Amino acid sequence: MGDYFDSVLKPRLQKAVYSENWKNGKPVDRHTGISHCFKYLRLESYEDCLNNLEFKQEETRTKALAKSKELREEYMLHYMLETETRGSQSLLNIDSFVDPTAYQLKVKKPGTDEYEVRNVDLIETFNYLIGLRVQHMDAPQSFTAEFYREPDPELPDDKHTRLKMASRKQTPDGPWWFRKIEGWVPGDNGKNEKILIVWRKLTDDQEKDNLMLDEWFKTIRVNPRDFEYDTIYVNGSNNLPNLRQEGENWKVRLIEKDFMKRMWDVEDV
Repeated sequence: MGDYFDSVLKPRLQKAVYSENWKNGKPVDRHTGISHCFKYLRLESYEDCLNNLEFKQEETRTKALAKSKELREEYMLHYMLETETRGSQSLLNIDSFVDPTAYQLKVKKPGTDEYEVRNVDLIETFNYLIGLRVQHMDAPQSFTAEFYREPDPELPDDKHTRLKMASRKQTPDGPWWFRKIEGWVPGDNGKNEKILIVWRKLTDDQEKDNLMLDEWFKTIRVNPRDFEYDTIYVNGSNNLPNLRQEGENWKVRLIEKDFMKRMWDVEDV
């Protein structure tokens, strides 16, 4: 659409919402508008994808390719995009899922050759990918915590203590961050599948991350009657299946795995 949306369509929407009657670019009255908000999404373009490809350089390989035209062509066609650009943001960098609020892409400015860095809403993107009908989105929660280690005879011989939580406190800027999303997706045989999605920020300590997830998870399942999910999505390796209680049949799926699978699923496209 070029710059047509920003220069024409969006201003028209804003004017229509603000007032019904306009003259010479000014509202005739301010009491005929509509209480309204609208959201628009910008899809990643081909140019955006190219701008975000990162090529890994290796001196030995570069010299070898320079000596052989046939080898260079073979490499470019069969290996370069699959191997050397792995980890590029536009090809979905799974490592960046440690902080779902900080995923960024270089986005081309419409009508120019310039680009700017913008955050990508991974949370909403995933909702679209799985076809989620969102029913509720919690505000994010951040926590700090204190830990200690306790002897545990059930552990293997090389591990004698288990990490325990001494205290936990909700704070605006704590290192452990969670956001819960609830909804449903159409299931087989006309039955809807109830979905819980848990996004979190991960630190460099997986043991603490998973203990914090376990403790947070226990707080949201106080009433078993309100905890009737079919599938729970969560980012990062976790121990949630170990918390399944008798009579519960929910399954746990990794967000990264399903994100990657659905992003590259081109069947029927």
